[in-house]
Amino acid sequence: MAEATAKETLAYIGADVGGTHTDVAVILGERISHGKAFTTYDDFSKGLLSAIEVAAEEMGLGLEDLLGRTQVLFNGTTVVTNALTELRGDRVGALITTGFKDTFRWQGGMRRNVVDDHLQVNPPDLVDRLSIREIDGRIDYAGREVVALNEQQVHDEVRHLVEDRHVEAIAVCFLSSFVNPAHEARVVELIAEDYPDLFVTPSYQSFPVRGENRRWTTAVMNCFVQGSARRYLNSTSDRLAEAGFKGSPAFFQGLGGAISRERASAYPLALYSSGPAAGAIGARHITEQMGVSKVLIGDMGGTSFDTGIIEDGNIRIEKELELGPFKTGVNVIDITSIGAGGGSIAWVSDRGVPQVGPHSARSTPGPACYGTGGEDPTVTDAMVVMGFIDPDNYLGGRFHLSAALAAKALDEKVGRRFSWSPEETGAVIHDLIVVNMATAVREISIEKGHDPRDFAFLAYGGTLPLFAWQIAARLNISKVIVPPISSAFSALGLLMADFNLRMNQTVDWSLDDQAGLERVNEKAKPLVAGALAAMKGEGFTETEIEIKRSGDFRFAGQVYDIAMKLPDRPLIEADISAMKDAFFGLYEKTYGVGTGWKGVPEMLTNYSVEAIGRMERPRFSYEKSPRRTVREMTKSTRAVFLPDLRERRNIPILDGLLFSPSSVAEGPLIVDATDTTMYVPAGVTVTRDANLSYILTGGTE
Repeated sequence: MAEATAKETLAYIGADVGGTHTDVAVILGERISHGKAFTTYDDFSKGLLSAIEVAAEEMGLGLEDLLGRTQVLFNGTTVVTNALTELRGDRVGALITTGFKDTFRWQGGMRRNVVDDHLQVNPPDLVDRLSIREIDGRIDYAGREVVALNEQQVHDEVRHLVEDRHVEAIAVCFLSSFVNPAHEARVVELIAEDYPDLFVTPSYQSFPVRGENRRWTTAVMNCFVQGSARRYLNSTSDRLAEAGFKGSPAFFQGLGGAISRERASAYPLALYSSGPAAGAIGARHITEQMGVSKVLIGDMGGTSFDTGIIEDGNIRIEKELELGPFKTGVNVIDITSIGAGGGSIAWVSDRGVPQVGPHSARSTPGPACYGTGGEDPTVTDAMVVMGFIDPDNYLGGRFHLSAALAAKALDEKVGRRFSWSPEETGAVIHDLIVVNMATAVREISIEKGHDPRDFAFLAYGGTLPLFAWQIAARLNISKVIVPPISSAFSALGLLMADFNLRMNQTVDWSLDDQAGLERVNEKAKPLVAGALAAMKGEGFTETEIEIKRSGDFRFAGQVYDIAMKLPDRPLIEADISAMKDAFFGLYEKTYGVGTGWKGVPEMLTNYSVEAIGRMERPRFSYEKSPRRTVREMTKSTRAVFLPDLRERRNIPILDGLLFSPSSVAEGPLIVDATDTTMYVPAGVTVTRDANLSYILTGGTE
């Protein structure tokens, strides 16, 4: 263990609090280490500090010493995602335009896009119907006041919500506030007169874009998660300070950048999907270094599998995220997530069909093999029983797994019903989870017009390297990349990110109307000024801030948009024809040649401004060892039940610490690292590049 030197004064910490594990990446000087601990749901900061302590010990430091040297600490969290997934949040009240009380129940249309009529159910209520109060006052579509706001009614209804309904937050949801927010802004002032500490979200601040349902739902969701987020933000910040951190932690957004604690407290919904977003940022950084322009990404931890696409360094932003049955205006990196992780539970449906996920055993009670009270069989249990995971080397040997408890759970809950042995049950679970993940990758590639055969597959997370090649083979992908410190890769991705924020505004401009050009530029001015001011408020100077512009386009008469970059300046007349041509080409690239609507006016519906506060990137390097033969890297052999053969075979177990750049090995084999395991099937070759990423290549089906 190398001791930290006095010259290594600055440390950078990225911490990703996931559903099962909390992962930390630390850069000190030019050295890098990582730590992993179980996520502690009673107090997330406990698991966070435990993971930081593991990384500190690897560098020969104590927890307080490392935190005292830390200049930057970025934190991604699953707290907001959990609150929305489990629908456990605050009691929310809503003030809504008179006559529109049932908007939340309708959710833009009662029927869902599913065949089974038994699944045609109402969306769950984020706001109790008795806590939705109507307010007189109306702004029309053009932003003109046609009915004055009833201010006394506001006072009365807010008092009722707080005193009688005991709400903890209020969403203000008025018609046409995206055009003229005067009524919503006035209501915020009136509430503050009576209840200055009450959390309030006006819809015009959460998503100032046409579409009352999305805008209002976004405001309600921001209120719904604020309590869980506030407790997390305060607890984490306080515990870090007590442990020796002298700065202010920054919190990561699903948009792919950091924000301050203060901004996260005001708009906690921004923290949704922050872990997967950090992985995407890290993936872009490492693939740019490798010169790989097209990559499908996959992250499998203990709870979920997240997948996305990066092409020519571009990460797509989803601007109208659908969270289950809820249509929102949340802006996040376009990631598809499914319940497929190491803790995903195997079960048998009422029709007698074996299933895996989406429910997870998480860290508590955990998989059966943990011996911490969990009795349901999970993916981790299956891999332990088949011999892929070494029970004595889990978390670097800090936690022992019980193969006997895993086999018992597999047999009692699944295998016995089909007369399968525990190993055969494990193989079925393996196959099911691979199919589920391959289907998710298919969804973000083939179903969006991309041929996965043209892409490499970047696989990370503590669990995915066990399944990466099997997923790739199903999609005829011939190259898989597994980055170093795969299990903490999203935590490392946090340190490759900047601060950012995005502002949107509906403009509704037909590109055939040249006179509308100046109107669009006038609407863009306050967006740019607001974004600059907000980023300066985060502590950045104007020279450290970059402004990017984009727009949502559609053909006139359509309902959905396609986002496209705009010039990073006010628009000029010459841009009109260029935007028309670019949109037509992008439309046909997305939906197929011949799908463009020739002769139909193009529309710029929404204008977006992103402000980026550029952070200094820490420099680091991995310790490298000389090239070794397979014999030199092999630490043992193990009898592994191979799922494709349905039989046990003795295969070599390679030590990840000894696998050096340019060393080459052919499967079947397992690479055992400190906190992840990689499976290389027969017919597949694995090597490592200069930056210690594993490269798997071979024939595909």
